[in-house]
Amino acid sequence: MNKNFNITPDWISGFTQSDGSFVISFMSQKIGLPIRPVPIFNITQSKIEFDLFIEIHKKLGIGKVYNNRQNVIFVVKSIDEIVEVLLPLFDKYPLRGSKLVGYNIFKTVALMIKEKKHLTLEGLIQILNLSYFMNKETSLRTDDSKEILVKKLIEKFGGLPTVLDIVLVINTSNNKEPLLHLRNEKQMLTLEFVRGLIDGDGSFNVSFVTTRRRINVNFTVVCELSSISVLNDLVDFFNCGTVYKLQSNAARYQVQNVEDMLDKIYPKLKDIKFNTIKQNHFEKTIKVAELIKNNGYKTDEGLKTIVDLAWDMNKGGKGRKISKSEYLLKFCPVGKGRRE
Repeated sequence: MNKNFNITPDWISGFTQSDGSFVISFMSQKIGLPIRPVPIFNITQSKIEFDLFIEIHKKLGIGKVYNNRQNVIFVVKSIDEIVEVLLPLFDKYPLRGSKLVGYNIFKTVALMIKEKKHLTLEGLIQILNLSYFMNKETSLRTDDSKEILVKKLIEKFGGLPTVLDIVLVINTSNNKEPLLHLRNEKQMLTLEFVRGLIDGDGSFNVSFVTTRRRINVNFTVVCELSSISVLNDLVDFFNCGTVYKLQSNAARYQVQNVEDMLDKIYPKLKDIKFNTIKQNHFEKTIKVAELIKNNGYKTDEGLKTIVDLAWDMNKGGKGRKISKSEYLLKFCPVGKGRRE
């Protein structure tokens, strides 16, 4: 697929806010200290966006792109690439909410590794403690898993009180989330950041009610609950929409009103192009909103037009409760505007 992608630094920041993660992994090793911290940055999307990820790779000039059955993943592990390319980018185009806190810890650890501090026992334990404040809502790391890593250090240096002394000192000083003072002051969202945010975890949908003759349009952006402030900023940015807390430890920004979609969302986004399939979904959703406003689905011919335009959006229509033909047969029978 040939496509002219528009990848800007602020778009990358917004895309990372949605689909990126900063991780400190710990690898076992036999020489030197028994564990080695490895900072990893990655972005994940559906495999249909493979071409986009190749372009991100080319644009940044770092990392690698991997493809599996479901997803495409852009990964950066090189400490030099992280320090020389990623840190300057995210320092200038900051993330928000808990993602910013995670990035600040990631940055601190990356710089410590660059300075070889991870090769000292004290530096390694500091990194270990810092890493357990990252991604707390989604991380599988627990106090037990942390204790396993500490025990590896104790086994390596058995009989020496040094490890336990350092752990106790660092645990006492780090009993609160570190680096909170590095949170950026609230900044207005930029259009490029929002474009990246929507490309990452936004959605434009058209829903077909199956119990009565009604069609709705829907625009959402989802993020982890700890970054709900980003969604509240979207309310201010678009001057519409509502933010909901979800049971899955996530939050959702949502716009369902046709007038808001046409009068507030569309004017903000009409002059940009999304890098993902969201562009196609956006154009179709706005077209359907215009048809709905003009009572389009109240006539059989208008209903058929909307169905043909939007039924196969989002997973090819596989998520619909009934099939396209069943829907048309129910609300637009042969002889009343439906073409066989």
